[in-house]
Amino acid sequence: MSAQPSLPAISETNHLPLPEFTQVISLLFEPTALLTRRIYDSRPFESYDKLLDRADELIRDLSPLEQLEVVNAHPRIGEQATNLSALSRVEQGTKSANEDAVLAKWAELNRKYEEMYGFRFVVFVNGRSKESLFPIAEERIAHGNKIKELATGLLEMVDIARDRARKLQTSSASSPSPKI
Repeated sequence: MSAQPSLPAISETNHLPLPEFTQVISLLFEPTALLTRRIYDSRPFESYDKLLDRADELIRDLSPLEQLEVVNAHPRIGEQATNLSALSRVEQGTKSANEDAVLAKWAELNRKYEEMYGFRFVVFVNGRSKESLFPIAEERIAHGNKIKELATGLLEMVDIARDRARKLQTSSASSPSPKI
């Protein structure tokens, strides 16, 4: 069994029933029934790039309340590993020497951010340490523009999904059979 899941060919994904399609989309985005259903109803796609282009359009067309639902499906940085999807756990990286202090700082930043904006902080973490993201969170808390911040968080989610698709397609190409 592969440590990292992989994506089926887009031609296969286009024909999956909703439950299996949901599993594929949940590899790209954190699980959200609303977004998954909208993407499902937009099939077929020529490629995962086209699927993600459409997802980006669909997200922009959601009502503000629907956008909140989608952004709040994303895990908090520094959240306990048991609450994270396998890919989020990998993307958020390994523990640092001062992990307790880092997690305490993230708990505080997440609290401030969510009090200010009413939704979760989302940033494309992949490969960066949790500590290196402190200034980004602090800057985004300081600017205080809820509309801009929601748009930023949603764009970051799509960037994360694009990166995951690229990696999962690479893993599909090297695997004998796709795993969902």
